[in-house]
Amino acid sequence: MIQPSPFVFASVGAMLLVACSQFPSSTTESTRRGQAVYAKECAACHGASGEGAGPAAAALPVTPPNLTVLAQGNQGVFPRTYVRRFVIGVDPARDPASPMPDFATTGLRHVYPNGGADGEVLEAAFEDMLDYLEAIQK
Repeated sequence: MIQPSPFVFASVGAMLLVACSQFPSSTTESTRRGQAVYAKECAACHGASGEGAGPAAAALPVTPPNLTVLAQGNQGVFPRTYVRRFVIGVDPARDPASPMPDFATTGLRHVYPNGGADGEVLEAAFEDMLDYLEAIQK
């Protein structure tokens, strides 16, 4: 009988560690889809990891916020309703001069170049993105 080398065990262990560290163990298919939406719609400004240092951030008049600490500022709970309202552009505290796109009018233009069925944000894609943002909270 052939015995696997210690290298095989180490390699498999490393692959499992990487796979498990990408998201919490409760990752759903929605979170994975949300990561794709985030990568296309948000990462240019907020960075691939959500920490606010995307390639387009330097050209903005304000630094994009670190999206991985939103729960920290809300007693450890991801502020889903607030984030939804802010991103869609209906939060009354939102500065109308903000460089943040108003996704209620622009739609998810990178994911769906022609918008959703009616040129609007598809609710399922938006929920997936919120699931992803919740999953990356520190």
